[in-house]
Amino acid sequence: MIKDRNTTVLASDYQSTEQLKKFLVHCTGAKLTPVANKTDSFWIRGDKTGDFYEQKYFKVVFGNVTEEFRAGKPTKSGYGFDIQATGDYRAWALMGDFRKMIKETMADYNAKKTSENVAK
Repeated sequence: MIKDRNTTVLASDYQSTEQLKKFLVHCTGAKLTPVANKTDSFWIRGDKTGDFYEQKYFKVVFGNVTEEFRAGKPTKSGYGFDIQATGDYRAWALMGDFRKMIKETMADYNAKKTSENVAK
């Protein structure tokens, strides 16, 4: 379990690394390269905003995570991801960007789903 880091919970039920990775790539456009000898870790080379200057600076790790520091919200546990980098601020900032991209993608999906239901 990953905790006390820059984590985001995506699901309360078990999700495989492949499912979590597919969701993250869909929502953020993350360009991932596997970390040697680690099945759940990937270097982030860029996202839908472009390529990153330093190709092996940010690392994402998928798995069972606990999200504890949530501005007055209760602790949340489940399956999601953790972003790691030298210098926690950069990892924290990228996590904020990814959370925003995920929220926007899900809002677009829900709006599309609602409009399709109304059209029926």
